[in-house]
Amino acid sequence: MGPAPRRLVFIPNTVTAANIAVGFLAMLAAADGRFELSVYLLVVCIFLDMADGRLARALKVTSKFGQEMDSLSDTVSFCVAPAFLVQRAVLAPLEGAGVAVAVVYILAGVFRLARFNLTSDEHAKARKTLGAPTPVGAGYLMVLVLIRDDVPAGAGAALVVVMAMLMVSRIQLPELHGRGLVSNMMLIGVANYFALVIWPTWYTVIWWNVWNVAILIAAHRRDRRLELSESL
Repeated sequence: MGPAPRRLVFIPNTVTAANIAVGFLAMLAAADGRFELSVYLLVVCIFLDMADGRLARALKVTSKFGQEMDSLSDTVSFCVAPAFLVQRAVLAPLEGAGVAVAVVYILAGVFRLARFNLTSDEHAKARKTLGAPTPVGAGYLMVLVLIRDDVPAGAGAALVVVMAMLMVSRIQLPELHGRGLVSNMMLIGVANYFALVIWPTWYTVIWWNVWNVAILIAAHRRDRRLELSESL
């Protein structure tokens, strides 16, 4: 890789740094009780997280440093910030137990990110990932905050624990990678999520989850076809 492209490395790294800054602003908003604003800021973090890796690969400036920087930004924006937000907005009535649940979520997210760094290739996007990605876990916590008036604190705590378990699990889930049916379905799933953030009702929550299940089924069928073709 020549020196000219390397000078462009600041572009994706700046996007990653912006992710960290916006994640911190989301925590400040949560501390002030502006929970919806905090969610919207974390949505911005999702956009930034989707952009930095794609920019690095498009500009051919992927690096181990960039991967570590991205992991640190995920720790702030998709582990610490959503855990703090959900503790303040949903789990506060549980007092110490609510704090413990939030800490469990943070630790699970950090474990997931550390495992990802040890097993991933910073230069390529894998077709599948091990355990629920931290942005997915954060996405569910953000939805929980948006519909908090309809969810008891105990049920909210159960959801947070489930997401923590999924992040550290060995379940293989599809990544948004390349083109194809599954990737197109995942892009629609992202659009469904943003629609849910704008219109947080049980109808949009149920539809988003139904579509997520459809993605998993389509990914399983795709992988079965690939296994069969490789065995021939």
